[in-house]
Amino acid sequence: MTFERSTADGSAPDFGRVTLPDGVSEKHWQSEMEACQNPRLRTLLGSLRRFSGALESNTAILNSSPRRLMQIWETIREASDRIENDLAPLLDSPSVVPDLEVARQAVAANLAHLRLTLLAQVKDLPETPPPNDQDQLRRFLCVAVGQLNAFLQDSFGNLMASDPRGCHDADYYLSKEFPRDVEESEWLYTSVISLDADFHKIEVERRQLFPPFLEKVAGRQRVPEPAEWAPMESFLRFLATEFTDRLKKILSLRAIRLTELDLLSHHANEMPVNCRLLLELYEAGRQTLTALSFGDGTTRDSGPHAAVVSATFSSRLIPHLRALDDSLRDLGAFIPLWRQGISQRRALAFRSPPDRQ
Repeated sequence: MTFERSTADGSAPDFGRVTLPDGVSEKHWQSEMEACQNPRLRTLLGSLRRFSGALESNTAILNSSPRRLMQIWETIREASDRIENDLAPLLDSPSVVPDLEVARQAVAANLAHLRLTLLAQVKDLPETPPPNDQDQLRRFLCVAVGQLNAFLQDSFGNLMASDPRGCHDADYYLSKEFPRDVEESEWLYTSVISLDADFHKIEVERRQLFPPFLEKVAGRQRVPEPAEWAPMESFLRFLATEFTDRLKKILSLRAIRLTELDLLSHHANEMPVNCRLLLELYEAGRQTLTALSFGDGTTRDSGPHAAVVSATFSSRLIPHLRALDDSLRDLGAFIPLWRQGISQRRALAFRSPPDRQ
């Protein structure tokens, strides 16, 4: 069975198209992935990342300073506790995917053996061993570091290799690049989630301002009065400064991709230009009408020359207003799709669903 799942709700994503064995439904795999498989993989990856600080050669452990020795011991205790309390319960639930069930059973069997041997020894040792027992602790840690690292690496490799999303990704998740990619993607994803939420407010204001304003300007063929222009002016200044600055900050994030960069750069560059042009065009129109009213001794827009000038300036405003309106519409359509696309990246594969973070 092959399916392609959308992650618009922000839940943990699949890697493109996923082939499931016959008899396994998307619903059942989705449930298992969120409840068991992704938490297992997150726990193992988190343990491996934390455990990397304790990876030393036997010679280094035997000759380490007392302070470094206690750091390694603390890491061993933390890893053991996480395996016992976080990983073990997640291995109790059987998998609906046959190959993954075989891997789960193998990892569970290895954990059962580890509990009877190494983890039991960790529990028996005091939290702070006395100085006269440090030689014994050094020898124990030489064994413990190797066994725990092997268990974590093998367990992740087995579970990932049997995951329907593809075994070819296992090396990537164990690589040094993965934690960096996670951090950068999480930062970008968080920024885009916030942008998406705030853009809803911009979209509400756009709908309130642009359609009636364009209709009035096009229908009356005159430059709007200052009171009519004030809400639009405030909105344009916000777009040209705060909103544009925010887009440019997101553009500077490393995790952004080329196609996203091109599209967002276009809006970030064009939008402030359009906004400032509209502001300057309106101001020029009002100043010209004011000068004409003094010269003709008439009120604004009432003289024959003023009416022509007002119609000319209003006709110049309309295409730029429509271009800005179109740009905001395009952004409104792009941002949710961008958010969904980021959520499907490999670096965020085992991210918790929003209600569990």
